Amino acid sequence: MKIDKKVLKRIVKVLLNKIPKEETALIKVSDDLALIQELYRKEKSFRNFILNPQLPFEEKEKLIKTLSEKAGLDKNVVEALKYAVKINKGSVLREISDQFRFEVEKFFATVKGEVITAYPIDEKLLEQIKKAVEEKLGKKVEFEVKQDPSIIGGVVVKAGSYVLDSSVRTYLRKLEQQLTSY
Repeated sequence: MKIDKKVLKRIVKVLLNKIPKEETALIKVSDDLALIQELYRKEKSFRNFILNPQLPFEEKEKLIKTLSEKAGLDKNVVEALKYAVKINKGSVLREISDQFRFEVEKFFATVKGEVITAYPIDEKLLEQIKKAVEEKLGKKVEFEVKQDPSIIGGVVVKAGSYVLDSSVRTYLRKLEQQLTSY
């Protein structure tokens, strides 16, 4: 089902205007939206229930209320969810968390990124990587550190559209391509 981008942006904009611009409030709403997005993407029964035009809004509202109580969702997230479902635009839930994070990052001029290594790295090295990437991008970067033994060694840094892949795996792939191209 096609996503109505105008409705998606409107819902995210209203959410951003309603919640305080404090880190804890933004993180809570972001986490709640990520939960909703994940549920929508992975649970076919939830998705079908939300998108079913034959079901009355009151039935969907009961589900939203139950979900809200069990997951402890922020009241603004619940309002946004109800609004999307009421106007039959439940498909926006597929991208709502991504859009919200994008707008928050734009507002605060921060970028989410990830550092992928084969082995654990210490905080000092992570701070050096963070500092170098922030200087390169001119924005604040928040990294999530992941381990992937398949890269063998080195590091892969992703932040926004910036990607630096200095992994041994990539080096070996490039070497293989050069050697087999002759």
